Amino acid sequence: MTQFDFHPDASRALSLDRGMHRELGLSLRHVCEASKDAIPFDRIGMTRLTEQLSGSGVVSPAVFARYYELVEAITGDRFDDARRLFDELVRVKPMPQTLQVVTLGDPALGEESERYTRLMNADTSIDLGFLPPAPEVASAFRERLARGMQLLDTALPALAGEIRAIVHQIVIVGSDPAAKFQFDGGSHYQLWGALFLNGNFHPDEIAVAEVLAHESAHSLLFGFCTHEPLVRNADEELFSSPLRVDQRPMDGIYHATYVSARMHWTMSQLTHSDALDARQKARAHAAAEADARNFDAGYGVVAEHAILSDLGRSLMASAKAYMDSVR
Repeated sequence: MTQFDFHPDASRALSLDRGMHRELGLSLRHVCEASKDAIPFDRIGMTRLTEQLSGSGVVSPAVFARYYELVEAITGDRFDDARRLFDELVRVKPMPQTLQVVTLGDPALGEESERYTRLMNADTSIDLGFLPPAPEVASAFRERLARGMQLLDTALPALAGEIRAIVHQIVIVGSDPAAKFQFDGGSHYQLWGALFLNGNFHPDEIAVAEVLAHESAHSLLFGFCTHEPLVRNADEELFSSPLRVDQRPMDGIYHATYVSARMHWTMSQLTHSDALDARQKARAHAAAEADARNFDAGYGVVAEHAILSDLGRSLMASAKAYMDSVR
């Protein structure tokens, strides 16, 4: 069984990111080969895209989403939709290598705002009220986000480097205050490279640092799973989640547990940083204690009920070893 280092590693994260892009390119090549006699598309343009994906270029999270939509359209015999998606894919331009911060609903995002909203609201059992933020909310959060990233750059450069390696676009969103569940932050496996944060929350740089550690760790787990799942429990099998009020599939509980350990590491490290004053260190310490409780609660469910893959067992063992080392 492969042994994993629990701690942030920017070079490993970059390798995972390149692996996700390469896997997308290989899958698109297969789709093109399987479709060439049934669906007309720009073969030169698709070859250019797959070569870009196998190189060092970065593409929009929406390119990954379009791949899933394309496969669904082809397997569902919706060839007009497939032709449209092929046309959209060949028009893809590389993204800048720097981390983008955008706002849901901004005209610059175009139709991607609708795609992002649809995917992030895909679980119809939960009303998140996932909406564009008010302009003043987005503007204020941009400032807090910049301070939070600067704190990580100064105090935890390894984590900051890891985040930049796997997160290419942070999307500021809002939420309906009347919704039963309030969206705090999230990501989606079909939107590799995107991280969504609610601008109404995360009131200071400590909270921003913690949510960045939280949500980027979910992406990290997505990146590990190109060839093997974390758990083998059926998605329909639900368990009482110590971290959510609703019952969750084991994959979700596994994610939340591992991520709690990553959040604990981040907050604990910040308590020792000269970049924080006494008040900030106290807040980080309280957050770390809450993260430890969440890890313990989640780990109990995983240990009792999870059917782990070798990958899932090794990754969780690395998180447990870290948590044991700081007790």
